[in-house]
Amino acid sequence: MRLQLTLIQTFALAVALLPQLAHAARPFVTDDARIVDPDGYQIESYVRAQRGTRLTEFWFLPAANFGGLADRFEFTLGGNYTWVSDGGNSNLLLAQVKTLLRPLEANGFGLALTLGLGRVKPGSAQIVVETPFDVADAPAPEGDTSTKVRYNPYLNAIASVSLADDAVVLHLNAGVTRDNVDRTNVGNWGIGAEIALDAQWFGIAESYGLSGEKPAYQVGARYWAIPRRLQIDGTYGFQNASPSNLRWISVGVRVLW
Repeated sequence: MRLQLTLIQTFALAVALLPQLAHAARPFVTDDARIVDPDGYQIESYVRAQRGTRLTEFWFLPAANFGGLADRFEFTLGGNYTWVSDGGNSNLLLAQVKTLLRPLEANGFGLALTLGLGRVKPGSAQIVVETPFDVADAPAPEGDTSTKVRYNPYLNAIASVSLADDAVVLHLNAGVTRDNVDRTNVGNWGIGAEIALDAQWFGIAESYGLSGEKPAYQVGARYWAIPRRLQIDGTYGFQNASPSNLRWISVGVRVLW
């Protein structure tokens, strides 16, 4: 099977990775067992630029905790636009609810669960298939553009562990996304460490990935310009992939009120 590999990889990243991995608390990809405070709101927005397979992602993710009887639930509705240098731009609309099963306390552990739905709309650029091929190993028409709108539900289990009075907090994820076009289930995992450097600076390090894929690695920093109100952050990440290794940077902002 011979494919236009660069475009196929870009498409796979835009469609498969985004719904399940791109809505954790910045600058993590791995999610944490925390939610917005009751009667609180937040907006996360960031830009991610990647080399290897060249693409740029623009994200905007508002979230809210409405308090009252639903004070252990956080609701997110947002999305992104992905620009691809070779064409095939896409956009994602994401709706998610996150429930806190056990609050995270210093020197303890917390548990959470997310349930969501990602609506992925690929662009109109063709993905040329020179021989019949499909992710699920079912025949696909030659020249299939793979531009069907996808509604991908997902479930993610989250655990966080606090060490040394919150000096280090570890985050563990395991989940699954259903691709309703290819009729396949894609597993995801993540492990991350949040390290307090002082009252306002935090370092992060993590590894995450999808079933059947090589892991991705990311390091970064979070700075509270206004504690618990305004956060600025950035990351550098890499993944050894074929046909080209991937490298990326991201810069983001998080506002809470």
